[in-house]
Amino acid sequence: MLREASISQMRSMQIPREKRVLVNRGRGNDELAPSDDLFALYNAKRAGLEPSLGKGSAEAHNQAFLDMGYEEKFREQILKDPSAMARLEELSRRSEEEDVYLVCYEGPQKACHRRILMRMAEESFGAKVAVEGVEPALG
Repeated sequence: MLREASISQMRSMQIPREKRVLVNRGRGNDELAPSDDLFALYNAKRAGLEPSLGKGSAEAHNQAFLDMGYEEKFREQILKDPSAMARLEELSRRSEEEDVYLVCYEGPQKACHRRILMRMAEESFGAKVAVEGVEPALG
């Protein structure tokens, strides 16, 4: 099954190294990470919301995610990249035999691109997924 974990959960759950796929930028799977431009756009939107919703808050994080159309933009990025889709298919096939954890920074209370990847794997390749974190309502 394709599962998710934050970096802190990965440690506390003691997920074996061979079952972890780090999908944050600069960790060896950049094709599955948000582009620098998308990340910068998100950070600017979040920073604009933090004065009213709280610095580092899940509310500011999730609202920025929704307001900027993060899911739509990230899906478009992945769908346009053949290497990203090939890697997602590879992980989907691997998850048929064993648990595979997509790992990034965000904890379960904050929206994260790894859940988008999981849904895309389910939709495109029939992967069985266990989405456990927050899924903010779309528009």
